[in-house]
Formats: sequence, C-alpha cells, structure tokens
Amino acid sequence: MATAGEKIYEWDKHPRMPLPAPPQGSCDCQFHIYEDPANFPPRANPPYPPITSATFGEAQRMHKAIGFDRGVIVHSAIYGSDHRLLLHALESLNDRDRYRGIGIVDDRVSDKELERMHAAGVRGARFNFVRFLALDQCEAEVRRSMARLRELGWHARLHVNGDDLLANSDLLRSLKDVPMVIDHFGHVGFEGGMDRPVIRWVLDVLKEENWWMMVSNGNRDSKMDAGWDDALPYGEAFIEAAPERIVWGSDWPHPQWKKRMMNDAEEVELLYRYVDGDATLLRKILVDNPARLHEFKE
Repeated sequence: MATAGEKIYEWDKHPRMPLPAPPQGSCDCQFHIYEDPANFPPRANPPYPPITSATFGEAQRMHKAIGFDRGVIVHSAIYGSDHRLLLHALESLNDRDRYRGIGIVDDRVSDKELERMHAAGVRGARFNFVRFLALDQCEAEVRRSMARLRELGWHARLHVNGDDLLANSDLLRSLKDVPMVIDHFGHVGFEGGMDRPVIRWVLDVLKEENWWMMVSNGNRDSKMDAGWDDALPYGEAFIEAAPERIVWGSDWPHPQWKKRMMNDAEEVELLYRYVDGDATLLRKILVDNPARLHEFKE
C-alpha cells in the first residue's frame, strides 16, 4: 500500500498486442473494475479509493487490444462483500461465456445472493490474508465460507503476502475438496533464493490435486522496472511443479502501482519467458486450465 505523498501511477491507456499474439481463447484470470462511487460506493474506510477510470468497458477494450477473448472479474476488496458492481457487470453481458467473476464470501452474504452470483457467472471467492486490506475473517468464518464454496463447486482464491501461507498452513492444508488458487505467486518475493521455507511450502502443496497457482504480478514484486528477470526462476519452478494447475492474470488496472507503469502486453510477454516460448504449455496456462477452473465452454 502506498504511503502518504507516494506517487501512484495510472494504468497505460494504450495497450498493444503482445509479440507473438496469444492463443485464441486466452483468459485473463484476474482483473478488477471500478465505477463512480456515487453509484457503487466502496465500503467504509477502504484501503484505497476506487480507480474510476477503470470501468468494465475499459477492461474489455484492453482485452481486445492484447488479444484476450475471456476474463475473470475479481471483486475488489474496497467493496467488501457488497457485490452490486460485480453483478451489474456480469448481468449486463449478452455473451455470458466470455467473462466470469470471483466474489468475497463471508457470513453477510445470503444463500439467495450466492445463487444469483452463480447464475451470473461467479465461480469462486477470494480470501484476503493481506493485512492492509483489513478484511480479516476468523478461522470459523473461513471454514463456514469454504463449506459454502464446496457446495457450489467454486474455488478459493488466496490473496496472501508470502509468509502468511506459513502462518495459516494448518488451516489452509486442512481444507479439502475445494480448489485452492494461490494469487500472484503468493507474493513470496524474489530475494533470498528458492530454498526458503515459504517456497518449499508452495512447491509441496502444488503436488496436491486441489492446489493451483496464478503466476501473475511478477512485475509488481520484482525489484526491476522492466524485464523483471528476478521473477523468472520462480515462474519457471512453479509452472514446472503443476503445469495442469497454473493460470495467469493481468491484475489490471494495477491498484496502488508505485513504479514505472508497464503496457499490459509486457506482462503477457513475461509469461512467455516463464514457459520459454513453449506454445503447448502456454495454451494450457492461458486457455485450457482457466476454462476448467472457471467452467468456460470449450
């Protein structure tokens, strides 16, 4: 999270096509949308203000520019478990098989709302263990929410900061029969080498059939402004550990971005480097795995 007076950069308004173009049916498995707070107000004391320029229409324009046919709206933590904006976006679509959604499920979300969300295309819920987002849920509530996901056939998105995985290991590893997707490399950081306990923990859980990884935000966690070479060993290792359960997301419009703002095509090209240009592996990550996880039609 940015500190007072720290410059925050806006998303690049001129996305281009990656080189080479991504495979047909590619899916951006994580992006956020915002709207005028007069119409869709954020929760009290949100961790950052809504990025009002980053509407669903702008996200769709970005996806067309970078050659992506599908996407998954991940409900921003600034709205808490108020899903009016997410539902407004999904229910406005003429083609319901191009976009899916990820919500935030807690005890305030009724069964009736979950049914509406499922009908609109929501297929998972995000659990924020990142402290500055201030969406702490007690273990009992997390377990209740996970049980509801299990009934719906949804998956869990785990938004964590590195060692949060170790701190919550007993809880997370006890949750069976729910696909568990670690967001953004688990924000494990790219310093200290591959033998750190958190890296060993991630590589170990990725052996289990219900554990997935989203290899995204390597550019955010990198110490570099471009190229992001320090992310490469981690992307390569996690993909090698579970190629059938790896997905990718842009994280557009890159909230609280504090260094050079990249073009979104650069993020896709970083993924190409993780797979060393392997077209078969790239198709798994961008097309086949997302379709299975989010129930897109083939």
